[in-house]
Amino acid sequence: MDINRILSDISENRYLISMTPAEQLVRLGCEAGMSRDTAVLDLCCGYGAMLGIWREAFGIRGVGVDICHEFITEGRKRLLEKGIDGVTLLEADAQAWTCDERFDFVSLSGEDFGGFNGTIHFLQKFAKPNGKLILGTRYSKTETPPRELVEFEGETLSLGQMNRVVRENGYFITSMATETHAEWERYIMWSARRNLARLRADPGNKAHREWCEKWYDTYFSFRRQYEGYVTMVIETL
Repeated sequence: MDINRILSDISENRYLISMTPAEQLVRLGCEAGMSRDTAVLDLCCGYGAMLGIWREAFGIRGVGVDICHEFITEGRKRLLEKGIDGVTLLEADAQAWTCDERFDFVSLSGEDFGGFNGTIHFLQKFAKPNGKLILGTRYSKTETPPRELVEFEGETLSLGQMNRVVRENGYFITSMATETHAEWERYIMWSARRNLARLRADPGNKAHREWCEKWYDTYFSFRRQYEGYVTMVIETL
């Protein structure tokens, strides 16, 4: 499979995929063995952009689930505008959603259901025997992150700690991509603009203002130095 040819057909600036660049998602899919025979479930899928990338690159069949009406409506519109078929987006609470089908890949990015360990257990129930899981999550660049970061973010494991949890569940990490500095800043500033838009819409809202101030202080004091983002593929023997 010619990854360079695939990438030439995908314009990265059409997507906002957390901190993982589009070319890294294509590389992950290639290394993990995605193909036209592959069924992928993406929970908390947002606009379904990851599924769109993998559909364009490998011809996968994708199902995305997200509770946000805006994301699903806009995601369907974007897929239609790009002429991408084979991807179904469903508006539903991913934690309560059920499905009889089992998938070759089950993905969750930017969210967790009961911590990192709980997320693995949650995704397993949608996967085929020997199915692979794709997890996109924050990680700590140190084994002992600052208390302020943990209080702001919740559970924040290092890559070493994640590896131990993965192994304890009978899996192995077989492909991974961490954020680039540029992607990290791009995503963070996108989040900042979104927060400020809410405050501009309601400038007298004290809670919004306090959140924005805490968000900025935590990012520049702790997140920028100690936090990263990783997308990993895990599989059993």
